[in-house]
Amino acid sequence: MKIDARRLAGRMARGRGLLVTVAAAGVLAAGGATAAVAAAHDDDGPGASATPTGDRPGTRPGDRSGGGGAPAAAEVPVARAVDAALKAAPGRVAEIELDDEHGVTAWEIDVVTDGGDRRDIAVDAATGEVLANRADDRDDRDGDRDEDPAALRRAKVTAPAAAGAALKAVSGRVTSAEFETWHGKAVWEVDVTGEDGTAYEITVDAATGGVLDREAEQD
Repeated sequence: MKIDARRLAGRMARGRGLLVTVAAAGVLAAGGATAAVAAAHDDDGPGASATPTGDRPGTRPGDRSGGGGAPAAAEVPVARAVDAALKAAPGRVAEIELDDEHGVTAWEIDVVTDGGDRRDIAVDAATGEVLANRADDRDDRDGDRDEDPAALRRAKVTAPAAAGAALKAVSGRVTSAEFETWHGKAVWEVDVTGEDGTAYEITVDAATGGVLDREAEQD
């Protein structure tokens, strides 16, 4: 039988075209499957592959301090924190400040004990639990202390009373109160964050509880 060369060439060309078509279809099918898998993962939500909050670098479970920034607002008021501190170390409070205690917002309270020692008491600002009771390692001779222990013992106004007087002058929340001498007078310097976010320093007479000065911090 005689073979028609032109017909044979045409059949071979059509065969190559069919092969290319089948291969292209396979590629498209694979691409569709990949897209379907990707879509399935997308349906899990944007947080599906995210690291859980508690495992992210820089955070710890139970961290209530606001992630390393300023300490969070205290749920335990000054008076309750002072009561807890004085049960742990009876004496007179010389200073109280809202601070960070190993990732937990706490009241750091400086107590001059009845025996004359200095204790640093940390009270959880959320629960009122005493977190630490340690010797205050600051030296009275290093210039870091402004208060006179004898004047502190004579003061009629306590830290909680001074905080209350300051809040009558400026509505907000107390972040610290420190006993010191101001123009030769025993006073409490009370820091208050006002309801509008402005920081104030209120000077309260340690003998009468009267407000002697109020100053807003300037940016």
